Amino acid sequence: MTFQLSERFFYQDKELFSNDQPLAHHPQVPKFVSVTSMCRRGYNGTWNIEDSKLYLTELDANIQHPTRLKKTRVRRFNEKWLELEHEFVSEPFFIYENVLRPLVINVKLLDVFPDAMNGPLFADWFSGEINFGQGKGIDQGMTNSYKKYLTLRFVKGVLVSEAIRPFKEVFPPRSSEEIIASFQKSPRNPKTIFSTVN
Repeated sequence: MTFQLSERFFYQDKELFSNDQPLAHHPQVPKFVSVTSMCRRGYNGTWNIEDSKLYLTELDANIQHPTRLKKTRVRRFNEKWLELEHEFVSEPFFIYENVLRPLVINVKLLDVFPDAMNGPLFADWFSGEINFGQGKGIDQGMTNSYKKYLTLRFVKGVLVSEAIRPFKEVFPPRSSEEIIASFQKSPRNPKTIFSTVN
């Protein structure tokens, strides 16, 4: 699992970072495309909390072009390799094929939300919490983890409360069944090993 880029927030003259995703709650948000394992959500946003309101001020995102295609070379397992029993065959055989896929393009805030032409986009669609790590981080593998968090709670884009909370309160322990279920929901194609653009 690759370390994920955090979204950037400005609050009370401080620059804060969070992996929470207010934009994911937007009812008309397009399907973003990840082009790097460092940002699986496919976009990075900059937010401003001003006068107790949450605004999206910048967006750097990737989406599929609606009509243009690109040729991609894909390497797949050859299923016949699984049937071979020869001792000299130690590595799987691969099949290479060219496929056409939608072209991925980079878009900015105005491309996705033309209403932002008059200024930052008020996040009136977002009700929930955004958590910001405080102090020195703690070792939790490839995630941003801290002993305490500043939690800001919003209702329809308006800040209604803030609190300092410990790690275990923000991220309660999950059972092994919950972890397995979340892994099974993640999209993946086990037969595709990697893709490269010609």
